[in-house]
Amino acid sequence: MDYIGNKCPVCDKYFHADDDIVVCPECGTPHHRECYEQLGHCANEALHSRGYDYNQENENKTRDIKICPKCGKQNEADCFFCKYCGTSLTENTAQNFDNTQQQQQYGSPFSAGQGGTPFNAAFLDPLAGVPGDTDLGDGVTAGEAAKYVKNNTPYFIRVFSNIKNFNRSKFNFAAALFTGGYMLYRKMYKLGAIFAALQLALMVLQFYLESICGIFNGSVSLASTDIFSGYSNILSSASEQDINLFFLIETIDILLLIFRIVIGLCFNRMYFTHCKKQIVKIKNDVTDGENPETVLQTKGGVNTPLAISLLITAMIVTYLPRLLGGVF
Repeated sequence: MDYIGNKCPVCDKYFHADDDIVVCPECGTPHHRECYEQLGHCANEALHSRGYDYNQENENKTRDIKICPKCGKQNEADCFFCKYCGTSLTENTAQNFDNTQQQQQYGSPFSAGQGGTPFNAAFLDPLAGVPGDTDLGDGVTAGEAAKYVKNNTPYFIRVFSNIKNFNRSKFNFAAALFTGGYMLYRKMYKLGAIFAALQLALMVLQFYLESICGIFNGSVSLASTDIFSGYSNILSSASEQDINLFFLIETIDILLLIFRIVIGLCFNRMYFTHCKKQIVKIKNDVTDGENPETVLQTKGGVNTPLAISLLITAMIVTYLPRLLGGVF
């Protein structure tokens, strides 16, 4: 039986999907495990002698729910915003609904995309207006994806939905800036390690070439303050080896730039595929005693300590050779 929306008879708080619930073997009354262990017995123990049955007593009772005025779906009574579309469920719901309708009709400078979703919904609703039961493919729902992504879910769930429905993605500037490091931060360890190693190898090669190239290490002086004539003078006075090294270094710069652009363009699709694959694996591997939603949140999310370590390493690799005069 699904007890979400019912209250624990001990603490009088609503049950949620991640709660550890125990049921009285005699009458079927659900409790939070901690509440049951603290009380030491069923909260309705005094009614057992009368043949009390929790399920029978509650099967015809309507749960405390809130109906969303926008999408019409049911939400638990303690929800402040609709978990499906992000609409406010507070006392000013009717006014908020009218304002939302006006924003959709006339447009708003704070609207989030073409879907007419209010700007606030993207920040207050972790699903950014995408229904939690939306199928993202491979049997994965938007709600499950949000639990796995954890950080910045409004952005990613909206992007995942657009990829699934319209085959349209967005440029990810964080991925373009940090490339492999951002993949490792998002726990894409295999791809992240490959791309981070590739980028690091190109950077190390570039620093090494700069250290032996006279144009960069100061062996060839700049003869003019004008950048264009200055480079012309440098190249005219440089040796053939330095000129070749110069163009090789510039080529690496171009490759690194292309590398960042490609990662920025492709990351969201790669992360979408990664999330679905991991969610399916977790759902298949979960044991009977585990809560799939709890496992999703534990396995997903981000690896902040690793991201900080990578940032420090990148700073060392970037600036230490220059501080040491380009000597490896």
